[in-house]
Amino acid sequence: MAWWIWIGAGIVLALVELLAGGELWLLFAGLAAIIVGLLAGVGMTGLAPQFLVFSILAASAFFVRRRLTVSADKTPVGSDSLVGETGTAASEILPNKPGHAEFRGSRWTARTASGQAIEAGSRVRVARMEGITLFVEPE
Repeated sequence: MAWWIWIGAGIVLALVELLAGGELWLLFAGLAAIIVGLLAGVGMTGLAPQFLVFSILAASAFFVRRRLTVSADKTPVGSDSLVGETGTAASEILPNKPGHAEFRGSRWTARTASGQAIEAGSRVRVARMEGITLFVEPE
């Protein structure tokens, strides 16, 4: 196949991906097609080797993207990501009376995780969450 067909197909695939705002599958296939087009332009002849190189590059990109996605899925999101964060006690937090703490610009209901009183204004760390209540301990 002519080198310019590969490059044209690669550009079309990349543009469709970028305009559609997908998950980069077509972008990787487009980049593989562009690379095959460049190789065809410098002398790689024969349809079979071109499709073989395209398949290997596209499959490799699939596995690399998959690995990146799997590692990204393990990061905590939302309120679960507050565990381990440090913030400030907005009010006194007593063992038998909840108070408030501020984390990332938001005020949360907080209880003491260690059973000891925490003074207002002191630095605290989130030990765990139960519902929307943070259990904090002094830092």
